[in-house]
Amino acid sequence: MIMVVEADDTMPLVDRLADEFDVVVRMPASTQPDDLVAAIGRIRPQMLLLKHPLENIDVPTVTLCRQLGVEILVLARPCYGLLQPSGLRRFGGMPWIRLRPGPHRQTRVDLQRCLDLGILALGSILILPVILGICLVVASTGPPFYRQQRVGAGGRLFHVVKFRTMRTDAERDTGPVLARPGDERVTRLGSHLRRWRLDELPQLWNVLRGDMSLVGPRPERPEFIAEFRRMPHYDLRHLIRPGLTGIAQLTGGYAATVEDKLRCDLLYLNCRSLRMDLSLLALTLLELLRGFPRG
Repeated sequence: MIMVVEADDTMPLVDRLADEFDVVVRMPASTQPDDLVAAIGRIRPQMLLLKHPLENIDVPTVTLCRQLGVEILVLARPCYGLLQPSGLRRFGGMPWIRLRPGPHRQTRVDLQRCLDLGILALGSILILPVILGICLVVASTGPPFYRQQRVGAGGRLFHVVKFRTMRTDAERDTGPVLARPGDERVTRLGSHLRRWRLDELPQLWNVLRGDMSLVGPRPERPEFIAEFRRMPHYDLRHLIRPGLTGIAQLTGGYAATVEDKLRCDLLYLNCRSLRMDLSLLALTLLELLRGFPRG
């Protein structure tokens, strides 16, 4: 016995779910959250299948489903299937991703921290000489590092450390501006560092300090957060530590919109596992060798 919430009417998605399940009700994407919660409480289905994007899921729906033991599955998007998450299933001729219950458990946090520190310890012999070499090259044109305030887990502010890739006066006249593809503020050396993401290496210090993890949502600057919070559920991405790499970086790079990044961050938040972290790290190493063709 399942419930289905359809996608936007402008993009009809035909399925064959009725051939496999007892579909008790189909609700439009425009259904109000209170009405959806009331229907779930009345029907108590075994599964809730959502065809609309992950960022449209509201917290009361997720909370009630977890209380009643209702399994939630979201229609997989192209960037979801890229990672082949362990919760991927196929029903009615469509791929679905199962949202994991309790993604913020302390055990999961501790395991990720152990993974971060273990990889840092194993990779330090190779990484430290690279950091030193880049530091000497960048220092020939000015300060090699710069610190920038970002928003981390729980909304806590911290400073990331990066190799300088822009002119020293990049924001003197404009103030804080989001980076974009082909940014004219980027130096010639900086463009090469950005292409291979080598400018991010000093943030391993932030990982060591516990400000960040190797995998997670990219931390944003506080100057932009007030605007981003207009999007539903944006603050959910602050429930976990930000990361050096993540789904948005692998699928969109600098060209990814804020909405695209949020969609990817919510996917990771609900489906993350050590297996997914290792997959993302492996894909990041592959992209490093390719020079991040997505920008």
